[in-house]
Amino acid sequence: MEAAFGFGFAVLFILFPLIAVAAIVVWIWTIVDVVKVPSDDRFRAGNQLVWILVIVLTGIIGSIIYLAAGRPPAHLRR
Repeated sequence: MEAAFGFGFAVLFILFPLIAVAAIVVWIWTIVDVVKVPSDDRFRAGNQLVWILVIVLTGIIGSIIYLAAGRPPAHLRR
């Protein structure tokens, strides 16, 4: 029983930092993606300032919301 608990703890100890690093990478990537959009009228909803505030203030949740609701289509991001 203790060996199973120790193994689970070791997996969690390795998995949690990987998930945290992935979340930070996605967070930074979405901020850069918002900043690179050339004009406010290309977003599906909102504008550049609103999306930067949403992403910075809400973290990974804001990044997911941006990717789902605000990111411009690929042909408009250039």
